[in-house]
Order: sequence, then structure tokens, then C-alpha cells
Amino acid sequence: MVAVGAKVTDFQKGDRVMSGLARNPCGQCDDCKGPNDIHQYCRNTEGGNGVTVDGAFAEYHVADARVCCHVPDAVSFTAAAPLACAGCTIYRAIIVSEVKEGAWLALVGAGGGLGHLGIQFAKAKGINLVAIDARDEGLELCKEAGADHVLDARKGNNEVVKQVQDLTGGRGVHAAVNVSEHPTAAALACAVTRMHGIMVQVAQPDEVCIPFHEVWTAASFLTCLV
Repeated sequence: MVAVGAKVTDFQKGDRVMSGLARNPCGQCDDCKGPNDIHQYCRNTEGGNGVTVDGAFAEYHVADARVCCHVPDAVSFTAAAPLACAGCTIYRAIIVSEVKEGAWLALVGAGGGLGHLGIQFAKAKGINLVAIDARDEGLELCKEAGADHVLDARKGNNEVVKQVQDLTGGRGVHAAVNVSEHPTAAALACAVTRMHGIMVQVAQPDEVCIPFHEVWTAASFLTCLV
């Protein structure tokens, strides 16, 4: 950070900072004032840095201190950069899933950019994590990221559901997060989730095919684009 505004109190010149996307959220709408810190949904901003207003790829850009955070000295800028987008996305999905320490969470499409970060976040929070992917390289990345249970979706929904139920005493995971764009991934995420569980949909596939009986098995089907 090379300069700070007169009203900024949480940062000082010279701080290492991760810049938020939103440029000046209004601070007055329900999303800005809500109890769950969801100001990223504010519709009354000047735009998004590097998306609709200048910044991000420029040498310097203006950022709103309210949507920024400090980068610890032990974390390099290279390591921190993915956390400002992919990291925030998958971390919020885990928070929205409401899975607590010791409970079970499935990540469908776990062997990718979002998923491998999600594995590490879930394990750091003490969550029992089931990583599901359908590619050799993805399955290997799940293992490298530290997943204790790695399942191959190519074995089919019935087999994957059985494997998940074997791990969870026959009930299924408390929640699933789908980060795969494959048309059948959402159905699999629902199918491995126990009754009254939560499924968080992060990926945006072109089309989704979810048989009714597989949605019903999840009971509480929450679609949440985070």
C-alpha cells in the first residue's frame, strides 16, 4: 500500500494488502448491513476492480479499505493472490454449508482450482472431508492437497453414494459443495448428502440434469452461487 485515505484506520502506508473486488459498496443496503457480511452482493457500488472499473492489472489502483485485508508477512504475494478470488469463493461456500468441526463435507469437483483450496480449508477447520473428482490428475491433486477420502466419480453415482454412506454410518455427508461444471455433478452432490442436509452450488454449468429422486434424498436443496 502506497497511500491511505484520511478515513482509513485499519491500514497504514507500507502494509501488504489483499484488495477486495467491490469499489465503494454503499454501506446502507441490507447486504451491506446484514449480519453475515455479504457486502459483495451490494448493487450500489462504483463497480468491480479490474472488471468494470480500472484496477487489478494496473501498476496501482484504488481500493476500498472496507473490503481489503492484511496479508501476513509469512504469506508471499504469489501464495496470497489466488486467495483473493478462488480462496474467498470456496471458503465462503464452506461457511454457507454450515458444516462444523467433526462433521462431514463432500467436495464434488475437488481436484481443481477451487476444490484443492477447499480441501485445505476444510481440514484446517477439523471437518471430515470427502473429495470427489472424475479425472486422474484431479484425484491426484486431491491427495496432494491432503484429502483423507478421495472418490472417483467415474464409478457412477450409485457406487460413490455407497462409498460415502459407508464412511458416514449410512447417512451421507452433512453438506456437499459442488464446484464442478459437469451437468451431472449437482445430482451427485445431492445424492451423497443426508436427509435435511445442504447442497451448495458454486459452479455454473450450461445445463443441469437432476432426477427428482436424487434431489429428494438431500431433502434440503440449497442453491447458492457464492
